[in-house]
Amino acid sequence: MKKSNKGIFLVAFLLALLGAGALYVYLRSIEPPAVAEIRTTGIVVASTEIQARTQISLEMLKVIEVPEQGVVGTPYKTPNDIVGKYAKESIYEGQQIHPNAIIDNVSDELTLNINGSNRAVTINVSELTGVNGLIKPGDFVDIILFLPQTSENNRIRPDIAKLFLQNVEVLAINKNTIRENAKLANSENSDVGSYYVTLSVPVMDVEMLVLAKDIGTVELALRPLEGDYIYVTEGAIWQELLLNDMNQMKDMAPEYGIIGTDTDPNIASEYEYDKYIYYVVQFGDTLKSISTKFYGEESYYSLLQQVNRIDDVDMILTGTGIKIPVLKKEGVGDGN
Repeated sequence: MKKSNKGIFLVAFLLALLGAGALYVYLRSIEPPAVAEIRTTGIVVASTEIQARTQISLEMLKVIEVPEQGVVGTPYKTPNDIVGKYAKESIYEGQQIHPNAIIDNVSDELTLNINGSNRAVTINVSELTGVNGLIKPGDFVDIILFLPQTSENNRIRPDIAKLFLQNVEVLAINKNTIRENAKLANSENSDVGSYYVTLSVPVMDVEMLVLAKDIGTVELALRPLEGDYIYVTEGAIWQELLLNDMNQMKDMAPEYGIIGTDTDPNIASEYEYDKYIYYVVQFGDTLKSISTKFYGEESYYSLLQQVNRIDDVDMILTGTGIKIPVLKKEGVGDGN
């Protein structure tokens, strides 16, 4: 009996050993599961929030490694491709930076050229009313408004021309905002010589300019490169084309007698001049003080009053441009 049990135990042991060996061989024959390789790439993200219209510096950027599967679109890979350019729209911290969110130059976006209190308004001009097409983006112009004669309630308003807006920046000619690429209005592409000028207009003047375009005509006058004054003018009517500084009818036909408006003959004959300089009235100025400034004595105030058609010598507006006659007698009136 003992012998029989030993035999059974030995057989069981051998079978177990064979099973373990077979299992080992089977497990060795199975390949281990392949571990997927995660590939990463470096991309540029914002290290802080970047406001729209902000020029981007190196401190605003950082490079991070992300899985290739996590890359959206084609973001920038190196900061040098971005530094010095401008954010077209707000970029949030950690956001991937793409080419469509960046512009190379402020002139590429019209909104970047508009002062915060101004608005872009487009007007149509011709070669005649637009300085012969010589205006370019970046220039400054004055806008002259012409209103034709009209009548209302038996009251007649004559034709009038008025220096309407001054020192207005030109943003674009047609759709071109780049000064170097500006084309003249009378180019081969213009069949009627008209073109569009987009202006940066103070918001308080936008409504008036739109109304002026509708009820009258506008003309542009190119301002000098150096800064100039803003002038206060009363506008010009047709009657003033026929009157001289002494409020007399101009001698349009010397062979005929011209009946003029009565004026002080002493003023008309006492002074001799053929040119002016222009002076902008400062705060606290009076005609007498201006006379003293230019002529050395205040007695010439009556000449200034007559030339500039000022009714009340004590009522001259600050900012008004007035004419100072340069008298032929020793150049009196030239400010020296």
